[in-house]
Amino acid sequence: MANQKKPAGKKPGKKKRLRTGDKILLTLSVILIGVSLGIIGYVSLLNWAPLPEIDDEGNVASISDDYKTEEENQKKVVNFLVTGIDYAEGTGRAKLTDVIMVVSYNLESQSINVLQIPRDTYIGSEYPTGKINAVYGNANAGGIENVARVIYDRFRLPIDHYVTITMDGFVNAVDAIGGVEINVQESFTLEGVTINPGLQTLNGTQAEKFVRERHSRGGDIGRINAQREFLAALLNKFKNLSMGQITSLVPTLMKEVTTDLTVNDVLTLAPQVLKLDTSQISFHMVPGEGAYAGSYSVWSVHKQVLADLLNEYFRPFSDPVPAEELNITEIANTTDYYDDNDTTVDEIIGGSSGTSGN
Repeated sequence: MANQKKPAGKKPGKKKRLRTGDKILLTLSVILIGVSLGIIGYVSLLNWAPLPEIDDEGNVASISDDYKTEEENQKKVVNFLVTGIDYAEGTGRAKLTDVIMVVSYNLESQSINVLQIPRDTYIGSEYPTGKINAVYGNANAGGIENVARVIYDRFRLPIDHYVTITMDGFVNAVDAIGGVEINVQESFTLEGVTINPGLQTLNGTQAEKFVRERHSRGGDIGRINAQREFLAALLNKFKNLSMGQITSLVPTLMKEVTTDLTVNDVLTLAPQVLKLDTSQISFHMVPGEGAYAGSYSVWSVHKQVLADLLNEYFRPFSDPVPAEELNITEIANTTDYYDDNDTTVDEIIGGSSGTSGN
C-alpha cells in the first residue's frame, strides 16, 4: 500500500548481539571444528606408514640384531644411524652418504650425543676408495645395513634404527617447514646459488648449498661444522612449534625420508626430544686428520682419542672399549688440531632456546 512505511535501515556501527543460546552453539561449533581437525590430523598420522629402505632386489632394509644395543640396555639408550644421501650424476640410484651421523639418545639422563663421521673417514681396503661414504652404493656390500655393519665393526658402536634422506628430500623438507633461520658467517657461491653473510631464513635450495659447501670453509671439516650449525637451528625451530603444528607436518616430512621407525616410535620419541634442554644435546666429531691412502685423500682416525670419546659419551651403560679393539687403521697422527671438536646445541645457537618445550 502507498502509505506503508519502509523498514528502517540498519543503524551504522551497531552490532547484532548474539543470544545466550547462539553463543553456546557458536562456542561448541568452534570447539568441534578444532577437535575434528585434531582428530583428522591424528588419524592421518596413525594411518601414515614410514617408508623403509628398499634395495634393487626389492628387499626391505633392516638393522641386524647383531649390531643393536644389548637387550638389557635397550630401554635406557637408543642409537640412530642418520644419513644424507646424494645421487651419482646421471643415475637414478643413491650412491654416496655425504652426511653420516650416529645419534645416541640416553633415555635415563634425557640427553643426546651426536657423532659426526666425516665422509672421507678411512675404513680400510674393503671398499675401493677406503672411504666410509663409498659403503652405501657398493654393488657387493652396500645399502644402509652395511653402513650400520661397518660402523659397528669399526667403532664398536651399536645401531638400533636408521633414518635416511636424499638431498632432494632435504630441500623439500626444509621448504615444508618454511625455511630455517641461520646466521651465515661467510659469503659463498655453489652451483649458481650465492648466499651472503647475515641472519636470514634459508629456503630448501639455499639450505642444501649451505650444508654441502666446503671450499670456503677449509674442506670437509668446515662442512661438518656447518651441518651441526644447521641442525641446531633446525631443532631450535621445531622446539618453537606446537605439537599440533608438528603433527600436521610429520606425514609431509616423512615422505622425504626412509626409516625403520614405526609411527608409535615417532609419536613416542618426538615429544620427548622436543622437551630436551638444548644444553643436553651435544655434537662430537670423529677425531683425526687428513692423510692419503694410496692416491685417495682420506680422514685418518686417531684411535685412542676416538676410543676415549666413545667411552665417555656413547657407552653410558656398557663397558669401555679400548682403542686396540677398534677395527680401524690409523694412517697418520701428527696433530691434535681436530681432536677436540665438541659443542652443544645451546652453545651453537647462543642459548636463545634455553629449556623451552611444548
